[in-house]
Amino acid sequence: GPLAGMALVSLAASAYIHLLSNMAPLLLALALISIGGTAVGLALLPSLFLGAVCGYLLPGPWPYLATVCGLAWATALGLGLGRLFSTNFLEVLLQRKATWWTTYQRLVHTVGTFLPTAIALIRLAPHMPFALTNLACARLPLAPAKIWLSSYIGLLPRTLFAVYIGSQLQDWRTLLERQRPPWELLPSLVLLALFI
Repeated sequence: GPLAGMALVSLAASAYIHLLSNMAPLLLALALISIGGTAVGLALLPSLFLGAVCGYLLPGPWPYLATVCGLAWATALGLGLGRLFSTNFLEVLLQRKATWWTTYQRLVHTVGTFLPTAIALIRLAPHMPFALTNLACARLPLAPAKIWLSSYIGLLPRTLFAVYIGSQLQDWRTLLERQRPPWELLPSLVLLALFI
């Protein structure tokens, strides 16, 4: 799953990072959108990892643009795949952990105009994995476009925060060679560890 994907990307990154240094930002952004977004949509990488990688690799506004587009693609792909699974399969998976099952039950029993807000709030809180949330949301009695938009809005804040953290970690050597302690790096690393 996502941990294996993160490990594979992290281990292979040092061997291939030099290939990316001469790439135009637009081309690299398109590659990250298509490859990274697909990996997130297939639950091979967490959305936060995509954001952090985009922030680390791309300059200027490009990481935010790539992450927003990649996240849009990943959400659509994940929700589309979620429609392929039966409700019984979903319930068996969610019953493995009490908090997931409770969250799912609350979501299913939410009615009316609050349902899109509930979807966004579930996406905002990272206590349920991306893939399981896709499965749960794909079966809700809402139009797919409304589910997608609510999911996307809920995922944006923490993913954009991961982009910011990734962009701050672009130059490790400079941060480590400072004469004074890098106090601004410590909160960023703590927050990144909490979100991932």
